[in-house]
Amino acid sequence: MASGPSERARLLGLARDYVLEHGVVDLSLSELARGIGSNNRMLLYHFKSLDQILGAAIDEILDRSLFVAKLTELMLAEKSSEARIAAAWQHISNPERLPHLRLFFARFGMASDRPDRYGPFLERTRTEWTEAVADALADDDRIPDPRLTATAIVGVWRGLQVLLIAGDSRSIVDSSHTLAMKALLPAYSDT
Repeated sequence: MASGPSERARLLGLARDYVLEHGVVDLSLSELARGIGSNNRMLLYHFKSLDQILGAAIDEILDRSLFVAKLTELMLAEKSSEARIAAAWQHISNPERLPHLRLFFARFGMASDRPDRYGPFLERTRTEWTEAVADALADDDRIPDPRLTATAIVGVWRGLQVLLIAGDSRSIVDSSHTLAMKALLPAYSDT
């Protein structure tokens, strides 16, 4: 039996790729083991449970801190609040991110069903993006409450992400984003 950190890292990498391609809904330990060319015993030796390996794989895929850092970087590179929000939306809604969105919402479904187990995930989901957007809006005197506006913007983004996952047209979703941002940020245009 291969052991040690390098084998654990190898299995995690394989699990990450498998989960990104196939998702996590109804995934069993046996199915994952077969899918990555391993067995139940080896996965349990390195990860103790299916939940532990899925959690590690999802965390690595979503790499939330890296994503939030990139979102912040994109927003702060722009001069106006409107351009910051437009840049953030383009990054969030990039078609290449669709597998990540599916995985995030699958994880969110699991967390909302078991908040006792996934409290930290739910807390980060509730705060990370909102704080980043509020910080990006803080220097705009036209926005009386950046935190409240940021909460509304992130709420719109989450809803529009669901529409993208459900297969709605990108042009309709982008037009809906523009309409919503015009209501939240009056100077907003198709930046």
